[in-house]
Amino acid sequence: MVAINGGYFNRVNRLPLGAVRDGGRWLSGPILNRGVMAWQDADLPRFGRLSLDESLTDRDGQRWPISSVNSGYVQRGISRYTADWGRFYRSLSGAETGLILNNGVVQQRFEAQQLGEGIPLGGDDILLIGRAGALLPWGVGERLRLSSRATDPTGLQPFVIGGGPLLLLEGRFVLNGTAEGFSPTFLQQGAPRTVVGSDGRQLWLITLQGVGHEGPTLGETALALLQMGLKDALNLDGGSSTGLVIAGTHTVKGRGVASSIHNGLGLIPRRTAQLNGSPGRLALQTP
Repeated sequence: MVAINGGYFNRVNRLPLGAVRDGGRWLSGPILNRGVMAWQDADLPRFGRLSLDESLTDRDGQRWPISSVNSGYVQRGISRYTADWGRFYRSLSGAETGLILNNGVVQQRFEAQQLGEGIPLGGDDILLIGRAGALLPWGVGERLRLSSRATDPTGLQPFVIGGGPLLLLEGRFVLNGTAEGFSPTFLQQGAPRTVVGSDGRQLWLITLQGVGHEGPTLGETALALLQMGLKDALNLDGGSSTGLVIAGTHTVKGRGVASSIHNGLGLIPRRTAQLNGSPGRLALQTP
C-alpha cells in the first residue's frame, strides 16, 4: 500500500551498513550503537539504540570480542559471517584471514587470496574474518565458544531495521548523532529525509523535502515530528535515497537522480489481517 526506502548502505559495493533482521535472522548486524526500529506481527514497533555484544572464548578462557556480524561496515578486528549474509563471502579489505567454525570447532583456515576468490557459506557455518592485523590464532580442531547478547530489547524482536540517528523516544527529543558515529557535517546539513515513527497508536512512514532549500536538518526534522504528535522516530537514509511509493507509484523522490537502494520498508495488506480488522502488516524488503 505504501513504502519508503530503508537504512544506509555502501554505494560502491552495495552492501548494508546497519541492522537488517528478518524473521529472527541477522541479514546485516547493527553498527555503532545506532538507532533501530523493531517489531513483530500485530504489534506497534519499538525504538532504541542497538549493538550486539559478541565474543569468542577459547580453551584457555581468553575472551575475543567480535566487532560486527554480517556487515559491510569494515573495521579492524574480528567479524562474523553466516549464510544469512549470502551464498559466498568475498574479502572486503586488502588483508584478511579467515576460518570456518562449525558446531564450535574450527574446520578450515583461509588466507587472503582464498578469501578474495570467495568462500561458500552454508548450513551452520560461521566464517570468522580477521582484518587489519587482528589475530585468528586457532588451528583446525580447536574449540571456541560463541556468546551473543543484544544491548537493547529491540534486538530480541524478529524484525529490525537500522538507520540513525534516533530522533524521538517516548516523546522525548533524543537526537545525538555524535554518539551514533555521524560526522558534524552530516548533522548540520539540510537534505531530503526519510523517517519511520509512531504516535503510540499508528505507524508513520514519512518523507520530508525542502521548498526553496535543500531540506530540513536533523534537528528541524525532529522538532517537526514532535509538532505532528509523534512519540518515537528514527531517521533512515536520505538525500537521493529518499523515496515514497504509494499504490505502486513513486510519488516522492529525493535529491538528484533517484538511486537504487539496498532495503525498504512497506505496509502490505493481507487477507487474515483484513478479516480481524487490521489493515495489514509491516514488511521489510531486501534484494
